[in-house]
Amino acid sequence: MKNNFLNRILSLTGCKIPVAVMLLMTVATSCSNELNLSSGKYVIVVPDNATAIEQKAAEEFQRLMTLSVPTAKIEITTDKSAPLTHEILIGATNRSLPTATTDLQRDGFTVQTDHSKLYICGGSRKGTLYGVYSFFETYLGYRLYAPDVLKHPPLRRISVAKGLNDTQIPINTYRCDFYKVALDNEFYADWHKSSESPFIETSEWGMFVHTFNILMPPETYFKEHPEYYALVNGKRQTSQLCLTNPAVLQIIIDELKKRMNERPDALYWSVSQNDTDGNCTCDACKALDEANGTPAGSIITFVNKVAEHFPDKIISTLAYWYSVKPPTQVKPLDNVNIMLAPIGALRHKNMEEFPDQKSFIEGWHSLSNNILLWDYVTNFAHYMAPFPEFYTLQPNIKFFIKNGVVAHFPEGNYTSLNGEFEKLRSYLLAKLMWNPDADVDAEINDFMTGYYEEAAPFIMQYVKMQHDELVKSGVPLAIYQHPYDQYEKGFLRAELLEQYGKFFDDAEASVKDKPDVLLRVQTARLPLTYAIFEIAKRLGAADSRIFETANGAVRAKPAAKAMLQQFLDVCKKANVTALSEGGNPPDGYYNATLAFLEGIK
Repeated sequence: MKNNFLNRILSLTGCKIPVAVMLLMTVATSCSNELNLSSGKYVIVVPDNATAIEQKAAEEFQRLMTLSVPTAKIEITTDKSAPLTHEILIGATNRSLPTATTDLQRDGFTVQTDHSKLYICGGSRKGTLYGVYSFFETYLGYRLYAPDVLKHPPLRRISVAKGLNDTQIPINTYRCDFYKVALDNEFYADWHKSSESPFIETSEWGMFVHTFNILMPPETYFKEHPEYYALVNGKRQTSQLCLTNPAVLQIIIDELKKRMNERPDALYWSVSQNDTDGNCTCDACKALDEANGTPAGSIITFVNKVAEHFPDKIISTLAYWYSVKPPTQVKPLDNVNIMLAPIGALRHKNMEEFPDQKSFIEGWHSLSNNILLWDYVTNFAHYMAPFPEFYTLQPNIKFFIKNGVVAHFPEGNYTSLNGEFEKLRSYLLAKLMWNPDADVDAEINDFMTGYYEEAAPFIMQYVKMQHDELVKSGVPLAIYQHPYDQYEKGFLRAELLEQYGKFFDDAEASVKDKPDVLLRVQTARLPLTYAIFEIAKRLGAADSRIFETANGAVRAKPAAKAMLQQFLDVCKKANVTALSEGGNPPDGYYNATLAFLEGIK
């Protein structure tokens, strides 16, 4: 009988919350009475043995208060002292909550008030800190649109209603907003409740993907024991492991024990195939795979045996490359996490509308409710290319969650700041990973208004028109697509490029006296400029936007060269360092594009 993974993960972390309340948001307020937190009567109280996160949460509460009311700095003390009438209680103090809660897991939190006290308490990981940031965002109107754009109202007093009860527990237990803006700034990531990158030592991941050769280095074992590795075309190779060899299982278990002792707080441990093909075809592995109709048969059988030895950990493995098809005879154990990576999925429609992707995800869900979805949310070949998939993010996330996804890793432009709408997409993804039912239009409008200010209506028209034209055209949108692919019939048609330019002309004019906001608008325009030049490289002299004929010769228009110089200047001001996943720095792009412009005859 298949157990629900959500219940399993709760048992692993000592929690007893049913699935129905994994995202619980109950708010009850009384508008007639308020607590005046800036009255000078309050102290912040933390546990006498406060964790580092609880202490940080208290200090952040203290700091954020003074941003709106500079005179409202509140003393931090511990619950060792006798209770006072007016307290702001941060963390698991010895004071009882007004309304008892079930276990808050690792990242959940509760914000409550009674007649004179405010309580913010969270789960074992960062829940208390998330609770503090959510309090300032939800109840005091603070917004963090970017690491350097924190907006807060100029309040004369800071107050909150009595009788408040707001408890939130995310259904996504792991939510990594894999954009450089979140990866490079801890405050921004924590404000938006983004989990740490799995590639850093402080994350919840002890090991992350493609770990066979890390756990069993060929240079250590292959020479004396080639039988530990894959038999491919009759020859032992180091491409993958032989998963039916009992010595391999024991070595992997022993290595994991050693690593877990070094990282006892890490919950997730990957035991997964190398990033290549060449799975083992020895008689034993082949028999398992043939019985299951897929090479995932031997993988899941092996990983299950590993997971049996570590019931308090999550053992993650990949459904990837040759192992994408789910097995028919073996099911993953409850503490085995299946990592799905729909890298081939198109992005102009919701993923549920593509039969192959739908069957891939639903097929694995039939076996497991413990799935991590490694999604792709940018154009990796062209970080700067327009990529209008904002309105597919929510339906995709909801589809994933409906199909057993409890951890989410949306990979964006992680190697450079300020790729195409990086901050908007990072902001929106964080909201949706925490609460898949968030109002997408409201969140986008809030970001636009706060980040682009007076230019917001024009940029919003640009975003909406791109999306609508993409849908109307039916031209596929892919994550390794050249802008020219959308030129003839898609959302980058010639007449649309002209209209998009007018939107940005109006947007820039509306904030011309605000240098900081103007740079944000100019940064948002970079993808349009990039697309224009990339399309010109395909059209050559036929592109009348870029080239003209003078004295019988074709040449680049002076305005085109000025536009290219402006592109480079804005890239530098915006700290853009790469135009694609593989690099392509702005200086190099400028030189190559200028050479193209001057080489047209």
